[in-house]
Formats: sequence, C-alpha cells, structure tokens
Amino acid sequence: MKNLKLIRLSVFLMFCTFLSCDLIEKADDVTFSATAPISFVVSETATSSGGQFYSDTKLLNLVSDPEVAKYSSKIKEFKVNKITYTISGATPTSVTFSNGIIKIASNGTTIATTGTVSLLNTSETELSTDANGMKELADLLLDNKQEQIQLQGTLSQTPVYFTVNFKFYLTITANAL
Repeated sequence: MKNLKLIRLSVFLMFCTFLSCDLIEKADDVTFSATAPISFVVSETATSSGGQFYSDTKLLNLVSDPEVAKYSSKIKEFKVNKITYTISGATPTSVTFSNGIIKIASNGTTIATTGTVSLLNTSETELSTDANGMKELADLLLDNKQEQIQLQGTLSQTPVYFTVNFKFYLTITANAL
C-alpha cells in the first residue's frame, strides 16, 4: 500500500515536471504583429486591345522589419492572417486585371486569388486566400524570413500603367530568451 502511494506520488511529480517545463517554454514566448509590403509596378507599353497576360516576381522580405530582425534567430512560428491590395496611379483607369493569382515562385503554390479587378478601385481590398498556400508560405518564411512571390493575371487591354501594393498581415511568435 505504501509502495502504491509512492508510485502515484512519483508519477504525479513527473507529470508536473513535464507540464511545468512546457509552461516555462511557452511563458518566455513573445507574439507580435507585422505587415510586410510588396509593390508591383505594371508598365505594359505594347498595344493590345484583346488583353495581355502579365506575370512578375518580387521578394517578400521580412528581415527589414525591426521586430523580425530583433528576434530573427528565435522565431518559432509565422502565421499569415490575410493579404490585401491597393491600386494607385492607373493610366488608363478603364483597364481591368482578371484571374489574378499570387503564388510562391519557387514551387508554384497558390497563396491568394482575385476575380476581375477594376483599376478604379483604389481602396484597400482583401484577397481570397488559400489555407494550404498560406501555411506553405508561413513555413517557408520560417526558414529564410523571405520568399519570392509571383503575381500573374490578365490585363484587359494595353498599354497600361499602375502600381499594385500588397500587404501581408502576419502574426509572429518568437522565443524571447
């Protein structure tokens, strides 16, 4: 009977030890938000009234964010919450951008999509995101804190000039110690 109580007490103490280690590990975590921008300058000079495919790649670089740089080697998790875009400087504004896709350039994984976008729309607009693509991007950002992002879609006519600014809204968890 005495041995049974001793075994129970030992198991209880071991459980508390493992639980407290996990709590201590999580207690020193810091979680913060960051917004990472990418800008694509679309400048198609060829004349086409029937539409033209557009594709370009830019670097999503989180190292330039001071908080990310501060915890760079201690980051445990990235979570991409949403992606928005704004359009500015469109000439002419009668052009539309359709079947827009944002991909991870290295592996072609779709992160977000959009239907037909009028270049008159200058307000910040949230994209439809793909959960698997967002997870894949978060995992890749954990490795390098940067990733090549590809934008592609179809312009209804050219010539056209505009800038599309994307914002990636992130939650980042890092070990503070």
